[in-house]
Amino acid sequence: MTPQHPMSRDWIRFLFYKGPSFVGTDASFEDADYAVFGVPFDATASFRPGSRFAPLSLRIMSEYLELPAEKSIRICDLGDLHPTVSVDVMLRRVGEAVERIVEAGKIPVILGGEHTLTLGSIPRLGGIGGLVIFDAHLDMRDEFMDTRINHTTWLRRLLEEKRMEHVIVVGARAYTEEEFAVADDMGVQLVTSSEIFLDFRGAVKKLDALTSGLKNIYLSIDVDVLDPGYAPGVSNPEPGGIAPIHLYELIKIVAARGLMAMDIVEVNPLFDNWSAAACAIYAAYYAMLSSTTSSSASR
Repeated sequence: MTPQHPMSRDWIRFLFYKGPSFVGTDASFEDADYAVFGVPFDATASFRPGSRFAPLSLRIMSEYLELPAEKSIRICDLGDLHPTVSVDVMLRRVGEAVERIVEAGKIPVILGGEHTLTLGSIPRLGGIGGLVIFDAHLDMRDEFMDTRINHTTWLRRLLEEKRMEHVIVVGARAYTEEEFAVADDMGVQLVTSSEIFLDFRGAVKKLDALTSGLKNIYLSIDVDVLDPGYAPGVSNPEPGGIAPIHLYELIKIVAARGLMAMDIVEVNPLFDNWSAAACAIYAAYYAMLSSTTSSSASR
């Protein structure tokens, strides 16, 4: 019997490109530590719709970046959830996906889409040690544009439903007096963009102290935490943001505590020059790398 050439057994994979995957990963779900999926949803966008296109944009950009130690992170890209314009349907689908991924012993990595999606994932997770959010906004409004569940209210709705002892918002700079008061009443800790810009070492020490002893952290990264000069392609840009290098270094501190799940949201390809997408990918990647390295060191 004549032996087959290796290409004859796998000619489809050899000849054809199925499309971009997050950082070009080809790990199976069974072998992966991280399971990535996209949520193409921006139905409550109040200023610039378009973040529903971000999951694809992030995948495309991720295949062209030179990322460190790629082989040390095992990632499976599951694809996107089916599109919908219903907030309730989106939240239910996100929650079910996250629940199934965690039950299988994997860490979910969610590519938004708008920030409302976080309201679907966290309530389905048990044992979260802390919630750390990088965001220009507090998202603590009671109502906005005649709705109570949207990208400006999701954190308030979450904490009304599920009080959490450790909630930290990093990079905040754009919020109402009411939001600040509600956040303070609910025990939300802030590391503002001004603190980071004027005294980065002090901000590092503050975040390190706030996250000391935490594990199983849910990390949520809204890319508008960055200054629009670095990341113009977001749905709600706010001046006075932080720099990418500051974002990465602060994320490393948080992720080294150990991640339970992560989402990265509000990149808007319709207004981007690929800068916001690139920054988002590096942020998510450094989080995974730091969490993986920390976990391996503790074994």
